[in-house]
Amino acid sequence: MPYNIAVTSSSGEYVDLHFGQAEGFYIFEVDERTGVLKVLERKDVGPDSAGSAVNCAGNRHENMMARINTITELLAGCTYLLTAKIGPKPSDVLRHAGITALESPADLSAAVSQLNKYHLKYGYINQERDHGK
Repeated sequence: MPYNIAVTSSSGEYVDLHFGQAEGFYIFEVDERTGVLKVLERKDVGPDSAGSAVNCAGNRHENMMARINTITELLAGCTYLLTAKIGPKPSDVLRHAGITALESPADLSAAVSQLNKYHLKYGYINQERDHGK
């Protein structure tokens, strides 16, 4: 059964952006039998109101939370998010929405291969979506 992942990437080839730097997310479908990736789309979020991507460790809490919530809605339908770096707050918000955020090596193929092996062996990582929490 295929599942969708989101990736913070400048090109769609590498996991090379931090969550707070991403102005868009590549959405891929992963065939869990083969581990083959298929690009579905790129979902753009755009820069924050100051003209640059929000630094999730910054002090603009209300803007940061609004942006995290917007991204969470945008990534609905994804099982995992692969990112170079993510803070505890956005990771927690995504987890509660049923999206498991994972800090990943830069090589997308290697990261997906590793993720898919784990996914096949242990099943879906984030149990909150399955238990309705």
